[in-house]
Amino acid sequence: MNALTALKPPAFMHSDYGPALQPHVAETLDDMVSVPLTEFFPDFAPAITSGDPALLEADLERVRAETRASLASVDMSGISADDSVNILASEHGFGLMGGWPYAEMIKTIREVVMQRTGCRKIHLRLAIYRGFREADEVAEHFGFNEVFEGRVKGLGPFDQGVEVDTAVGPMYLIKRAFDSAKFIHAYYDDPREMYFNRLLYKSFKSFCMSYARYETRSVYHSMFGNRSGSVIPRALFDSDFIQQRYTFSSVLRTTPMGVIGVDATTDLYAIDRRITKGHLETYGRMQRLFAEIKDCVAIWDGGRWGYYLHGGGLIFGTLLTNHSDAFDLDQPVVAGFMQSPTAPVNFSRNKSLRGIVVNQAWVGAGIPYVTMPFTSPMYIVGEEQAKMWREDPTNPLLMDRAKVVDSLEQGVALACEKGQTDKLIVFDGSYGHLTCSQSMADLLKERAPAVDKLVAEELLPKWLAQRGLS
Repeated sequence: MNALTALKPPAFMHSDYGPALQPHVAETLDDMVSVPLTEFFPDFAPAITSGDPALLEADLERVRAETRASLASVDMSGISADDSVNILASEHGFGLMGGWPYAEMIKTIREVVMQRTGCRKIHLRLAIYRGFREADEVAEHFGFNEVFEGRVKGLGPFDQGVEVDTAVGPMYLIKRAFDSAKFIHAYYDDPREMYFNRLLYKSFKSFCMSYARYETRSVYHSMFGNRSGSVIPRALFDSDFIQQRYTFSSVLRTTPMGVIGVDATTDLYAIDRRITKGHLETYGRMQRLFAEIKDCVAIWDGGRWGYYLHGGGLIFGTLLTNHSDAFDLDQPVVAGFMQSPTAPVNFSRNKSLRGIVVNQAWVGAGIPYVTMPFTSPMYIVGEEQAKMWREDPTNPLLMDRAKVVDSLEQGVALACEKGQTDKLIVFDGSYGHLTCSQSMADLLKERAPAVDKLVAEELLPKWLAQRGLS
């Protein structure tokens, strides 16, 4: 095993939604290693980002160059010098590799549009969920207020809406997102909830989950299953209301290795096909590799919600629900919390997950974890975090079951003892490598060749065929 010593993960911004930033697991536990993902899958192409916080400026320079190159062939004739244009950005992009690559793409879009069209009235609209302070935090941390000369506003699902006629009936978008004559869809390929979106038209997801009112968002998230839900954001995108204002899309592209480029065009359907194929080939391999884990303790170690913290490019939610093949469309329901209309309610989770140690993460702010301590013991490090969880109205019972520990070391020791495992996997925002214990590294290295063969020869051809791709 050519495992490296533990690498420092991306830096995160301070937030009112989480505790004061703590030293990372990679800097705290002596027996952790960081394994390059090419140790598992040698064919993974390198990224344009290193992920090393010390090399951030070089990473961002490459993102700027990729954004400019991709935008060079985009038709911007629909934007005039007298227009007012909104750049629409979504919250989870600022959780990818510390958020800086996504922020840099957004800033570069503004520069290029101004240079090519003469348009000066370019606004940034930050689509946020329920964290009402989050847009202000993002705007300050990434320097958007200065770059956009104060033309920055947040928006959320409870803001004033506007009714839109779609092919499946009237729906409601957020008025502030579309309060300019034109808009630019500045997105990211969003490799988070693969177990929910199942890589079906996921490039359109933000038109419902970011730009729509709660009534419409809830139809997608709660009333449809995790295959049919994609009809809602596509119906919104295809509506006359959107198409009359839409200019082009610019999407930050990733693999588990990191940022691989920017895909910009007026044809969002074409972008989506490219993303789907690339994700099945790369994230599909990592997801199947995670399925080889039969016992482990997960550590949350980042500046976002625990569900959405990345390790080796995959979020913790993938490990939590990884008890079946989410990409196989022959399986109608895959995530434990998504229900078939004819099946009883099932809160099943991946039984290989023996415990969760929360070194640092945001509290709920609208995201429910309350069932988690009933299926996987939770250990909360420090009284500051424990107090935040106790006061979180979204998770009123969580602290009745979770255990507060004084230190990360104590939490890991208790979790491993109770779970009868020595395998640790850390979700610290890392791409390009996986921070874990040596025993976990050895297991994944051993299983990776068989996974690679299975995906290449059996699963990937099936996944692609099910989606009409080759």
